[in-house]
Amino acid sequence: MEYTIRMAKKSDLDGLCKIRNNKDLFVRYFKQNEDKEVCLVVAEKDNTILGFGVLKLKGCLSPKLSDLYVKETYRGIGVGSDLIRYREKIASDMGYSNLFVSVDPIENPKMIKLITKLGYSAISEPYIKSAIFYNDEGAAYEKTYTRIDLKKLLT
Repeated sequence: MEYTIRMAKKSDLDGLCKIRNNKDLFVRYFKQNEDKEVCLVVAEKDNTILGFGVLKLKGCLSPKLSDLYVKETYRGIGVGSDLIRYREKIASDMGYSNLFVSVDPIENPKMIKLITKLGYSAISEPYIKSAIFYNDEGAAYEKTYTRIDLKKLLT
């Protein structure tokens, strides 16, 4: 399947909300993108957003992959891997030599498998964290979950 990976534009907001119904989150990402705190990227085919990912440029583990999401009907064909590789290139082009990612190994073992396949290695033991999440309707809720930090050396 042919598709394009590119930086997101504000005109992508409706398409992004069709994948994850959280307009406030995407508006915040577009603002952070303007402030050079994140890079929001999308996978697109025929003006349809297939998935998105965020590269966080601020924080204790920086740069950091965040919020990889691919619409269910497009999973398993390489869109997620391509979104990761695109963000790796952005980080490398910006002069970073390492890229980090934090994943819940219990709730997201497929992501652990994917990033390990792409060359990421654990740099922490699993730990407990609490954060605010958003459901499909966009309502916020607090959740405690497990995380593990991984890192990849960029070439």
